[in-house]
Amino acid sequence: METGLDNMPQAQNNMSTTHKKMSVLIHQDGLSFFIYSSMGVERHILKTFKHESNPIEILQEIENIYEIEKDLNFKFKEVTLIYNHSIFTGVPASLYNENNQSDYLKYNVRLLDTDVISTDDAIEALDYRSIYIAYSNINNYFFDKYGDFNYYHYSTLALQKHYSVNDSLKTEIIIDVKESQFYITIFEKGSLLLHNSYPHQAAEDILYYTLFTAQHNHLDPEHMDLKIISSTKNDSVYNLLYTYVRNVSYVVDSNTYIENILCV
Repeated sequence: METGLDNMPQAQNNMSTTHKKMSVLIHQDGLSFFIYSSMGVERHILKTFKHESNPIEILQEIENIYEIEKDLNFKFKEVTLIYNHSIFTGVPASLYNENNQSDYLKYNVRLLDTDVISTDDAIEALDYRSIYIAYSNINNYFFDKYGDFNYYHYSTLALQKHYSVNDSLKTEIIIDVKESQFYITIFEKGSLLLHNSYPHQAAEDILYYTLFTAQHNHLDPEHMDLKIISSTKNDSVYNLLYTYVRNVSYVVDSNTYIENILCV
């Protein structure tokens, strides 16, 4: 998905950096900038916020980072924004109707007249489309900087990655833990049963929503595989889940797994 057509970008033209790409993860708790090439991630710039921020505050933080981090002001071969927030829903691609975009979202979130509703391309193998709010002020900022760029909801990229490594013979729950929210994805023999995000402040929150979704999808904790994706391993989360679920594991090298989701 691309945005922007005619205006000239403000980023400097530098031949030593045009082969590089940049992905920016945008969420209410912080920002992550990944500068990478075919050789892998060359630089990761991380900014955390003191409190959950709104789009105006997030843009202010982005502007501050660009004042400090001069590497961001050069031209990139490709720029991608990834929105990681709970203002999204998923619908079967086979039932999707562009005229009903607001209807898909309005029962999950409070919509404003100024909200821009975006829809990612379908994941055909899963019959799934992400519908979400893209922050127009942030999109406009990056267009002014770079011209055309791609943007997605995190769910689209994460589901593509999860599906590519899913064991189609098993029932599997994947927990993707972020700062104040986490995603639960359930596959049953290669089919997507559920994908959603839930808030968390403690390990008990993650346990509750995991067992709740498993029960409502008729899954037996004794026979399902539960995988945790997190940039840092949390023993409290693991130990609590392992008390109730027989097969619990962290994804090997979770940071590389996450980078493969974001650095598209």
